[in-house]
Amino acid sequence: MILKKNNNKPCHVSVCFVGPLPPPVHGFSEISRRMLERLQSSTTVDVFDVSPCGGALVHLLRLFIKFVWAAVRGRSGALYLPLSGGFRQFVDGCFVGVALLCGLRVFAHHHSFAYLNQRPFYARVVLRLLRNAVHVVLCERMGDLLCSQYSISKSNIRVISNAAFLNDIEKPNQDKLHDGKLVLGFLSNITAAKGCFEFIDLIKAASANGLAVEGMMAGPVQAEIKDVFEEAVRKAGCVKHVGAVYGDEKNKFYSQIDVLVFPTRYPNEAEPVTIWEAMGESVPVISLSRGCISGMVTNEAGWIIDDPDKFVDEGLEKIRYLLTNDSALHAMKAAARAEFESAKQLYTNNLDALVAEITGRENDSKPV
Repeated sequence: MILKKNNNKPCHVSVCFVGPLPPPVHGFSEISRRMLERLQSSTTVDVFDVSPCGGALVHLLRLFIKFVWAAVRGRSGALYLPLSGGFRQFVDGCFVGVALLCGLRVFAHHHSFAYLNQRPFYARVVLRLLRNAVHVVLCERMGDLLCSQYSISKSNIRVISNAAFLNDIEKPNQDKLHDGKLVLGFLSNITAAKGCFEFIDLIKAASANGLAVEGMMAGPVQAEIKDVFEEAVRKAGCVKHVGAVYGDEKNKFYSQIDVLVFPTRYPNEAEPVTIWEAMGESVPVISLSRGCISGMVTNEAGWIIDDPDKFVDEGLEKIRYLLTNDSALHAMKAAARAEFESAKQLYTNNLDALVAEITGRENDSKPV
């Protein structure tokens, strides 16, 4: 959509952004922040930060009134909305309803499998409203589920992996291998659902089978499991927890491990940024299959294990293979990096096209 100024030069539409921004910092809010920055670099954006805060109901009501006023006045031509995964979709639905009534084009960005693994009533209501919107998904599987579960047209699907939002990662030294010992890493919020205990069990089993391994874990520990987790680490003996890591400390963590192990059991896992970061650092991945993960990690860059109950047994096979085959580990490191580079290039191009579509810049080269 292109508007005209009096001088007959094209004016790109402004955008309403309705979504959660940090704090708190988590994958959903951080990707939303980065998308907001992309939009702001291309056009004027009215920002409505719906992050939970004190006096949440009053805060949301004020934001909603401001949004209605902006939409009715015709200040924006599009709504970009990172869709919530749970009951807060009803809040999203209120903004969407107003946007549709006021003729705004709607772009819904999906970050969760919560309403794709099941079809809760609130999602059926809200996605009915969003039937004709443009839907941004993290991977092809997410798009296929959205189409089959909620009758969304394939033509309305845009695939933008989280890889598009990552900063460039300097290519590491892929020749560096840990002599005679395999260092396995775990990086995540440390919760039972994310597989922290499965990781420890794998390290213990490998050690019991005479395999030369060491485990390094990074991330903040959930308060509810803190005592149990620390006891499990202590008993394992060959596992070290280095705490939360950010920036250079995170880069150092990746440089110290040979393989990222990601045994997540979280049912609504989508597309973990940790996996893309690891592959960007030339670190292959062993993970359980959840969400988009099977499409992220190719057979050359790691292994995906389908059955959670077989994770330790199958993980032992992979560890044994790598310990006896240095050339295989070297090849997997190169493949992991290549997969990251390919994905980042592809989805950065897709993201550029999406921003152009939202702001109307896709029509720059067309007659007005």
